[in-house]
Amino acid sequence: MLELKEQFRLSNLSEYEGMGIRAIMRKTGHHYQTVKKYIDKEDWNVGYKPRKQRASKLEPLMPTIDKWLREDMTKRRKDKRAATKIFNDLQKDEELSKLLEVSKQTVLNYVSKRKKELYSQTYKTAMYTLHAMCEAQVDFGDVTIIRGNGAEETWHELVLSFPWSNAGFAQLCRNETKECLCEALQRIFEYIGGVPLRILFDNMSSVVIHIEEYGERKLTDTFMRFAMHHRFKADFCNPDSPHEKGNVENKVGYLRRNYLLPAPIIVSQTDLEAFNQRLLDNCMTDLEREHYSKKELICDLFAEEQQALSPLPKEKFRVFRLEKVKTDKYSLVQFEHNKYSTSPEYPKREMWLEIGTLELRILNEDYEEIAAHERRYERESQPIFDFKNYVSTLIKRPRAFLDSPYFLTLPVIVQNHLKSCPYKDLKQMLLLLLPIIQDGKIGDAEAVLELLEIRNTDEFNVAYRALTEDTRPLPSVTTMLTPIQQPYLPKLTMYSALQGGFEEVDG
Repeated sequence: MLELKEQFRLSNLSEYEGMGIRAIMRKTGHHYQTVKKYIDKEDWNVGYKPRKQRASKLEPLMPTIDKWLREDMTKRRKDKRAATKIFNDLQKDEELSKLLEVSKQTVLNYVSKRKKELYSQTYKTAMYTLHAMCEAQVDFGDVTIIRGNGAEETWHELVLSFPWSNAGFAQLCRNETKECLCEALQRIFEYIGGVPLRILFDNMSSVVIHIEEYGERKLTDTFMRFAMHHRFKADFCNPDSPHEKGNVENKVGYLRRNYLLPAPIIVSQTDLEAFNQRLLDNCMTDLEREHYSKKELICDLFAEEQQALSPLPKEKFRVFRLEKVKTDKYSLVQFEHNKYSTSPEYPKREMWLEIGTLELRILNEDYEEIAAHERRYERESQPIFDFKNYVSTLIKRPRAFLDSPYFLTLPVIVQNHLKSCPYKDLKQMLLLLLPIIQDGKIGDAEAVLELLEIRNTDEFNVAYRALTEDTRPLPSVTTMLTPIQQPYLPKLTMYSALQGGFEEVDG
């Protein structure tokens, strides 16, 4: 497989220099099939597949071994089975021995590995001289927004402008990262229904890693994939020459003054999505004015450009990047200047971090999701926790549960009831609440405690089941194969005869 930079070069030779396969072969020295593969490729998303687990001959015996190991966890060290003892017990058992198709060492290796996992789970938690149609410019600008607590923050507007028609579109972003750039551009492409043929960028760090000799740019992998996926030609200004993209420079200030003042209030992700949609609509409405030099309506000029845009790709580009990270002894991973939780059973383990614009997904080595967090751009004083992965561990330590930050997120009525429980009832009550919390039905538990005077765990269990379980009888089901039920008619003559009521008994 060619390096991504060479793939990018082949794509550009075909798309933007009009070279055929054989011309590219002569210029690059690559084989016919290699060139054809990359110039015909349409989907440039990063692909990864979960690793396939090979079936083990020990698999039928794993539940039994796990059961024995869990039983031993409650025993004294001297009373626990050694790995060799487990193998011998498997051999001696008449039924289990029939399933034993592996060597002793395979059993010993599995026991050693599984012991560590069980104990961990339990105890560790170009410059354009003449602007051509369908050529665009991109730039970021700073804007002020207001959060829910009234605090002001500096965010960024991403602006895509079309100098030929003087149309411009903006999106509000949390930062100037490569993920924010690609996602904002993708939303604009989808809104206008196509992709510009060429886009001029400055040397922003979200696109350019550094400028090499003779003005060559080393680009980020994410941006190269994004450009090839959407089939646009990326050009770049000379260093420290913002005047080369003067149209978008002016558009950044124009859109900020008209649609981003006064400072918008953004509290949640839903607010941001709704605001960005309104912003696109406002930008489209703004086109209903006269072009400064052509004396035609901008909307009519842009309608011509829209007809000539490249079509959107068949597959939507997933804006993210993968990084390898390692958890610390508290099962936390570090990203930028914040720490994020995984799950208690993953201390000092290698993990994958899927980094998106607004979300971080933490995956294990098999690419299975362990936790998902909102991406925090500002520095937080405390680690960011997803407590759903920690509830089952916290409940094993009742007093620690009451002192945990998660306890304060429960309804006040539930908090007060747990505080009033004697220690012997507290753990039992927490065990009852665990599936309720995991199912997201803590509100039902709150209703039970609010409506009834609950004195102990048994009363809560009965009341909760009465409130939440469906007590209606199940409907009867009749099919063509259901046998006909004859009503039973009891014969009492025999009993009457025994009591002297009849002389003869009807047999």
